[in-house]
Amino acid sequence: MNNTMLGDAYVDVLKDVDPRYFHAQDQRPLGSKGLSGIFLTSVSDQYGSAKNRVMVVGCETAGWEPLQKGEVFVSLEHLVAKTIAKHRTFFEKRLSQPLKDRGKTFHNFTRELASVTGRDGLVYSNLFCFDWAGKSPIGCPEFDFVKDLSRKLLHRQIEVLQPEVIVFANGIASASYRREFFPSGDDGRISNPRSHPEIIKAHYLWEFVLDGNIRCFRVHHPSARSKQAAVGRRAALSMLASALN
Repeated sequence: MNNTMLGDAYVDVLKDVDPRYFHAQDQRPLGSKGLSGIFLTSVSDQYGSAKNRVMVVGCETAGWEPLQKGEVFVSLEHLVAKTIAKHRTFFEKRLSQPLKDRGKTFHNFTRELASVTGRDGLVYSNLFCFDWAGKSPIGCPEFDFVKDLSRKLLHRQIEVLQPEVIVFANGIASASYRREFFPSGDDGRISNPRSHPEIIKAHYLWEFVLDGNIRCFRVHHPSARSKQAAVGRRAALSMLASALN
């Protein structure tokens, strides 16, 4: 369970994708007005031996370019390695910043998670592997492609990394796509749904089991500033801390 294994899995998923999506921004169709560079998750060198393996799933980046302007796409393997390296540097830097970093609310939440789970086994992923013009890809002309590829990549990440817990903090706007990626029902991957009405409405905090053994929490995206959303996130952190201890 390391970055080499992840890289091999990414290459397998991406091998049939049109390489025009992998060029540097100034060489892609529509440039800064189109899709971002591809977002691929990394893990720490200590992930395989980490005490706790916890994944947090956001929505999408706000600008993500693994290749520099003018840099040439050499091969899929090279791109994957560059993207994993960028993610690793980015996330390590975010985790090392002060707990309350004004304006970066999602990574305030990942730092709070790290204080509960430890850093070695914490994985930062996103529901969508591209953003569109620095914003959500939902509604963009290529969204069917984005959605399909994002689902495949997230499924493979979970398969390779085998997290014990997943915190879905991707937000309400993309909740329907999370349900599409991980369906419930007799033929679905979700079981044992549970709310906590003694704490907050299910809208703000919900949990379930994925694939029979991965405990999952669904909370509002950390940018949701309502009191109820904050209560739901704090409760998820508290329950996670109790479970891990």
